Amino acid sequence: MNKNILSLIILFCSYLTPIAANNGDSVFVRNYNAVRPETTGLSASRLSLIDNIVKEGLSARAYPGCQVLVMKDGKIVYDRTFGRLTYESRQPVNANTIYDLASLTKSTATLFAIMKLYDLGKLHLSDRASDYLRFIRFSNKADITIEQLLMHTSGLPSYLNFHRIITEKKNLITDTIINTQHPVYGNKSVAFKKGMVAKTFADDYPFQAGDSLFLHISTHQKAMERIAETPLRAAVYEYSCINFILLKEIAEHISGMSLDEFLDQEFYTPLQLTHLTYLPLRNHNRADIAPTVRFDAMRNGKLQGFVHDPAAALMGNISGNAGLFGNARNVAVMYQLLLNEGTMDGKRYLSKETCQLFMQTVSPGRLSGLGFAKPRPDKPATNPCAALAPLSVFGHTGYTGNCVWVDPSNQMIFVFLSNRTYPSDGVNKLARMKIRPRIHEQIYRAFLQKIKH
Repeated sequence: MNKNILSLIILFCSYLTPIAANNGDSVFVRNYNAVRPETTGLSASRLSLIDNIVKEGLSARAYPGCQVLVMKDGKIVYDRTFGRLTYESRQPVNANTIYDLASLTKSTATLFAIMKLYDLGKLHLSDRASDYLRFIRFSNKADITIEQLLMHTSGLPSYLNFHRIITEKKNLITDTIINTQHPVYGNKSVAFKKGMVAKTFADDYPFQAGDSLFLHISTHQKAMERIAETPLRAAVYEYSCINFILLKEIAEHISGMSLDEFLDQEFYTPLQLTHLTYLPLRNHNRADIAPTVRFDAMRNGKLQGFVHDPAAALMGNISGNAGLFGNARNVAVMYQLLLNEGTMDGKRYLSKETCQLFMQTVSPGRLSGLGFAKPRPDKPATNPCAALAPLSVFGHTGYTGNCVWVDPSNQMIFVFLSNRTYPSDGVNKLARMKIRPRIHEQIYRAFLQKIKH
């Protein structure tokens, strides 16, 4: 081979690091080219140190694999995948691997539905949730506003044990359809209430929670009744999945569509986000989805393509608090849409004013954004973000090992997706090792110019 041509090939390949992800990809972040980090004011050599942090987590078995993506000024500057789908699998993670996004669902799905309905003038932040949800209209929750739900100041508890709707107490076996020798929710055994579950779909059992687990049509109503009957706490900040379960109900009531259908119509389909979806097994191969646990007793097997979160499972895998699956590239597009102030490829999805309102509004004490999580520099031990991150940063984390942080001051997006819950979610090494905030910190250390605050 001609030495000049060979030199050019080597030079070209050197420009791909650390941008290139594992190949086998068919979908790329739409209309955003990978560029040398220096063209956006970041150091490639410093960004490459992210690899060391990720590999430290892999060696400690904090997660079997992950996707890491960084965008700056609308361009990809770091896009890498690491590890495998599971510790026992030979299949490497690639850019099209789909992860259970857990609570990233709140900010990547439910919140966008609320923003769209707000943009259309179909709801206001001061509206009472009971204006749309009859089942709380005559309860002590009648005056909770949409803004309070978004900011987690509704007084609702952080979580409710919805599984009691379909399961009996320990060792009380009734209509058992799976092996009850395996533990679920600690040391409890799975024993289903008679008539509440079935092995196959039927008109009376429309909600699929697992491969062979379908829930009775009354399950959803019973879950809403449980929320209505739950005592309220003080109307101060308390992060709550229940808030976003109710926001999903509101969005569906106003739109007249299921949440997944509304999001597909308004965002995911026109943006061509084929790897951002509820119930991914409808459109994707199981082998392309990272499992979340090796054995889930309620679903009687490995969780791969069905939501890990028990509450979302009881909602038929489509919930406001969890249930969305996706890859890093498609997740990044949704947040770039916000940094673009509502436009993508010449099409407007949200008004500039709506984007600015939801990106900039914070609660008293800066404990929460308007549906988004915020940095907590006042609590360095538990701050989910980099210490160098500006206060303007917003985003969310996810229980299964995910995060997305958006920096409007510096036009930057950081996405980390993993299945740290595999094979079991008992020990959260990802959090203990602070992998996500350390990567976030390394990104800011890669700035060649002063960080804007």
